[in-house]
Amino acid sequence: MNRSVMPTPGGYSQNPEMAQAIDRSPTFSSIADQMLHERDAQAMRYDYVYHLNATVAGQTTQAFNITIEQGTDFKSLWLTGDCFSYDAVNATSFPIPNSLGSTAWAGDGISIQITDTRSGRQLTSGFVPAKDLLTPGYGLNFQQPYPFRYYWYRNTKIRFDIRNRDGALREHTINIALKGYKLMSPND
Repeated sequence: MNRSVMPTPGGYSQNPEMAQAIDRSPTFSSIADQMLHERDAQAMRYDYVYHLNATVAGQTTQAFNITIEQGTDFKSLWLTGDCFSYDAVNATSFPIPNSLGSTAWAGDGISIQITDTRSGRQLTSGFVPAKDLLTPGYGLNFQQPYPFRYYWYRNTKIRFDIRNRDGALREHTINIALKGYKLMSPND
């Protein structure tokens, strides 16, 4: 018996009694059913991450899009990300020193507005501070990703308007990851 391949019902032609016993076994049947269900479910739904990398100049607001492809819908579950900047005076990049000389993530002055362009819905109440949506926000410690449950239809653009109010006019780089799963309909 090849143990690397799961046997199929009736697959033991050398020993018909053993094959019949396995086929009648409720344990084997439930395992086989579970594996078939998992395979079929994965064909219709699988984990996926959309990523956005944006650079925004100081004292500007810019729009960036993530496009949900034509072939599948997307159910987002979590939103996470970070912000960083290059400080030419102190020749450091990540994390950036703050005015007190200690380190903090660059994110001061970064705010985000999220819009579902298909429906026109704004999913934030105007511009929300990046520290409220992204991880790790302003601190150096890891925080739980923000739960962001939303069903996105195929061919939808998710617009992220990012505002940088950095008074020193530094560019900030923002990385955003939208985690969830893709969904295919049975007709795809």
